[in-house]
Amino acid sequence: MPFCPNCAKEIHANAQVCLACGVTQPIPEGVRGWSWGAFLLNWIWAIGNNTWIGLLSIIPYLGFIMAVILGFKGREWAWRNKHWDSVEHFQRVQKRWSFWGVVICIGGAILGIVTAIAIPMVLGDGTQTEFHVETRRGDAAPETPSRQLPSKYF
Repeated sequence: MPFCPNCAKEIHANAQVCLACGVTQPIPEGVRGWSWGAFLLNWIWAIGNNTWIGLLSIIPYLGFIMAVILGFKGREWAWRNKHWDSVEHFQRVQKRWSFWGVVICIGGAILGIVTAIAIPMVLGDGTQTEFHVETRRGDAAPETPSRQLPSKYF
């Protein structure tokens, strides 16, 4: 069991706050780092990890900035905001978030490309529209009366 750096009392290995003095404990090794899950699945990841500030990523224009901040700070915030059995448990869960974030983004991109190719093939290309006017011999187009404007030169 580790000891609190502030009061030197023995604390639980995953304790976030020392029960004796109330000081927030430092982040363990292996928790810090970039989080692809938080960056790519930002608001969903925020709900799943009790990191409610991540819901700011829903706001237009602020969303991308918040996604980048979640990428940098998300792992630390998730460690502090949710109970984890161990650092290894935390690592496993965050690795799954990252895996699914990448899979969903790549899958969405591939689906978009396939759709962009398939829709014009199915519906036809709008640039090849043909316009036919059928006329038969002997059918005269209806005459429209024309007005002659007086000319000052003739």
